[in-house]
Amino acid sequence: MKKILWIFPAILALAAISTSCRKDPQEVIELLTESEAAEIIEDAVANRTSGLTAPTIDASEIVEAYLNACGEPGDTTFSTSKTAGVATYSYVFGMDWLLTCSNLGVPQSAEVGIEGNGNYSSPHWTGIQTTVGNLVFTGLSPQETAYVVNGSYDLDGNLTGSLRKVNPSINCVISMEVTNLLLDKTTQKISGGSGTFTLTASTANGQSKTMEGTLVFNGNNTVTVTVNGHEHTFEW
Repeated sequence: MKKILWIFPAILALAAISTSCRKDPQEVIELLTESEAAEIIEDAVANRTSGLTAPTIDASEIVEAYLNACGEPGDTTFSTSKTAGVATYSYVFGMDWLLTCSNLGVPQSAEVGIEGNGNYSSPHWTGIQTTVGNLVFTGLSPQETAYVVNGSYDLDGNLTGSLRKVNPSINCVISMEVTNLLLDKTTQKISGGSGTFTLTASTANGQSKTMEGTLVFNGNNTVTVTVNGHEHTFEW
């Protein structure tokens, strides 16, 4: 009888372990950690996945080309794709812009609206996304060596990633605000600036998780993401 009593709890324990190992992929949202969220933000920012930095550079080229078009709205649509090592992307972007000048016709600021849709793949995630942004460029004077960029950039799409031993599909909404990004006019490198973000991930069965954090552009081609104290630095 004592053997039976000893074996029964052991069977229950084994059953519990077996059940936990068969966790439904829809429940993986509960496992979304700070480091995994930082990877998602990396893809939302990095140039190699056509994150925030890519359309910002494209917008700066438009601003440079239309510095003499004071008060004249413009728009364009273009396709872009690239493979950089293990990262790839393919997007279509639409941009509209308006240059504001002083009474003497001196450019003061340029506002660029961005809409995009496409897909990307990185070492940890693949995604299909739509994007919406509104960026304001100052520092337009030829004497200034860098544009100063402020504004918002949002991404919304379905991501599939490799989290532990499951490959979840989640809907991910990312809202970013950037402050005083310094974009060198010659090298097109971002040499400084900061930002904040909110990431909300949700599954098909209604589970969701929201994380917030900060971005720091370090000036050495890297960005540091901080999520709940967890820091992740990557090349943008």
